[in-house]
Amino acid sequence: MKLTPANADAALAARAEPAASGERLSVRVEGLRLDAEVGVYASEHGRKQPITVSLEAEVASEAAHPGADLGHAVNYAALAETVRQVVGRQHHELLEDLAQALADTMFADPRIVRIALTIDKLTALDDAASVGVSYERWR
Repeated sequence: MKLTPANADAALAARAEPAASGERLSVRVEGLRLDAEVGVYASEHGRKQPITVSLEAEVASEAAHPGADLGHAVNYAALAETVRQVVGRQHHELLEDLAQALADTMFADPRIVRIALTIDKLTALDDAASVGVSYERWR
């Protein structure tokens, strides 16, 4: 190809914008407030206590551009509803167990490639804003 001023300018412009080597898209829900039956102590059985759940779900690259089709998107409202269902299904002895149950359920969706969860008990210690666990899983 013969170099001309026109194609030289195009080549220079192409080099000025670096090519993307990858991309990531995550869907987040922050601070979802729920009442949960969770805890190992006898005083924690048979009663609900306030928790918050925050999650970040990284989606597979093929699901990163769903366009206007909500059916192809990893939907934050659906993720929040999944959390509500798993939390409300049963008593969880440990927050770690709850985190694993949430990750198991969310990983049923093959579009989710990584999940990061933070679960906090809001009234477990009188002198702390919260206590909790963070859990991460990926494929």
